[in-house]
Amino acid sequence: MTCSCLPNAWIALCLSALVACDAGEEPQPAYLSVNPIQFAVRPHEGSASQNLPDAWIYVGNKYVGAYELPVRIPVLASDVEEVLILPGYRLNGSISSPARAALLEPFRMDVPFIPGQEVSVTPSCSYQASLQFPFLEAFEGNHFFNEDRDGDPETRILGTLPEEAFEGVRSGKIELRKEHPKLRVVYDIAKEIPQSPDPILLELHFKSDIPFSIGFIGNKGPAGEDDLIRAVLLPKKNWTKVYFDFREIINLSNALSYRMAIDANFQQDSMIAVQRIYLDNIKVVHR
Repeated sequence: MTCSCLPNAWIALCLSALVACDAGEEPQPAYLSVNPIQFAVRPHEGSASQNLPDAWIYVGNKYVGAYELPVRIPVLASDVEEVLILPGYRLNGSISSPARAALLEPFRMDVPFIPGQEVSVTPSCSYQASLQFPFLEAFEGNHFFNEDRDGDPETRILGTLPEEAFEGVRSGKIELRKEHPKLRVVYDIAKEIPQSPDPILLELHFKSDIPFSIGFIGNKGPAGEDDLIRAVLLPKKNWTKVYFDFREIINLSNALSYRMAIDANFQQDSMIAVQRIYLDNIKVVHR
């Protein structure tokens, strides 16, 4: 009897061990592929061309990380879960300054996950409703950067030829030479920008041979003007979209109104005789 029971006991022991090993295995993940973000605008919101390389991703209310898109990530899910994607940009034109785009609507979608399989989503987003766009300049016709503050009528913003434009039929173009080395132009129309705890974004597309600055001139009433031309853009060979958050600058200034302004200087140590700056889709966005 004893000998006849040993094989059964050994089999039971092995089966028990196998069950224990199975119970200890890590679950197989599903995979979520997130494509680059698409963007849509309403008629009064300017260009739809954005630069949103990053995403903060949640699955089923659990944060799974911030990533540069496109990305493929493992997800421990085996059912339909809500995927929440918060778009992000790089502030001040710096690749080392990622920031969540707090004025944009997040993307939400119910996604079916199956362990071992991949599901792909293409997020789309837009500006949040009820945002204000006090400045929109696309340079398609007569633009509003006409007040000359440099004393040289030869330095101004011109319209490009269609083949030079970023999009549409024109962009703005600045040309500086040794004989005409400085530009400072101010927007014709003053706009109110209230103090805010939320971002006050200045967005634009540009490419440039030289550094230049963009920002605001604040009207302080009897106290005069506040020079807020604080955003510095470094040379870029290709068209680039950049974002600057002027929230702290505007809040500290608390001017009565603001006009956009651009400042540039000929670089004497450059070998480029005619130094050019190209501009498009300048906009200011706030809540």
